[in-house]
Amino acid sequence: MKYKVLAGDPLYGRLLTLELERAGLTPAGKDSEEYSLLAAEGLTELPRSRRLRAAILVDCGLLSAALPESVRVLLLDRPFLLSELRDFLAEVSRESESSAEDEDGIRIYPEDMTIAFGDLSSRLTKREYALFTYLHERPGVTVSRSELLHTLWRDENARDTNVVDVYVRFLRMKLDEKFGLKLLRAVRGEGYVYLPELRTGKDEI
Repeated sequence: MKYKVLAGDPLYGRLLTLELERAGLTPAGKDSEEYSLLAAEGLTELPRSRRLRAAILVDCGLLSAALPESVRVLLLDRPFLLSELRDFLAEVSRESESSAEDEDGIRIYPEDMTIAFGDLSSRLTKREYALFTYLHERPGVTVSRSELLHTLWRDENARDTNVVDVYVRFLRMKLDEKFGLKLLRAVRGEGYVYLPELRTGKDEI
């Protein structure tokens, strides 16, 4: 997990940096917007990061209103307890380890079967989650309907139906349409493939 520290007071900036390093986080580049955690002190305006997941705000609590609801926020006054900061960092680190983010920005949270992209998220049913993650783990590989049925559906009565197509439609409604992406593609006569890209038109049939 990458972080950025922005502080008006150099001493607090150094303190925040040391604690983030102690927690095992990685500093982002000087001009990079590719960071997941922001630690700020005394700011009047928050910088933007399309991957921001958590923020530590010291003496700039009003700025939290500018953050999406999906961002975890710790508000601290000066002076503050290090134990409170460390507990927050430990919790954020655990959540980061339990989620996976691929190069396209898709994040998967197994604990509640939620898929996220940017500031948006969608919770899936157990069957939807199983189907999505099975395809997600095989990017660019076309998986046949028969393989999906054999692996994910144990009910023999379901194997001669279009149950896979039905659940792919569910996923497209919950993920593709909500996120503005094409994630799952149909390969005519073969099956489905996880191949993300920005939406440019209608989905395949």
